[in-house]
Amino acid sequence: MRDPVLRSLLPARAAPLLLLLLTVAPGVAQGTAPAPRKAAPATPAAAPAPFVACPSLANLRLLLRTNRNDPAAVSAILADDRAEHLGCALIGRERVQALADHVELGGTAYDCLSLQGTGTCHWTLSGTAAPAPAAARTQAAPDRPRR
Repeated sequence: MRDPVLRSLLPARAAPLLLLLLTVAPGVAQGTAPAPRKAAPATPAAAPAPFVACPSLANLRLLLRTNRNDPAAVSAILADDRAEHLGCALIGRERVQALADHVELGGTAYDCLSLQGTGTCHWTLSGTAAPAPAAARTQAAPDRPRR
């Protein structure tokens, strides 16, 4: 270090350490970013949250209207065992088998979903839950002879 100002700022023992650091890690001295790390293994997606469903469309609309059409507020009510549920419940998406019916009332669309273990469909806001995709057919369609 030939500059007397820099020499006076650095203690005598720190200068060799600083030079060693600058020669060993040139990327640090140049201000380059460190090499990107390998991506962490993807964690499995969390199970989708249950949704609000009612056997009666009128009860679903009443429950939503009293809670300002906020499904999260309705979910909180359904989690309370002492609250009036009007027959509604939180349903896991894995129970959905098929879309049984669809209706639009007052500008809001509703779906009635067939669920495993029940004979009646349950109404929910449209698009809240979709039935699981059907298993792909393994057999190809037979070729028809041309006439």
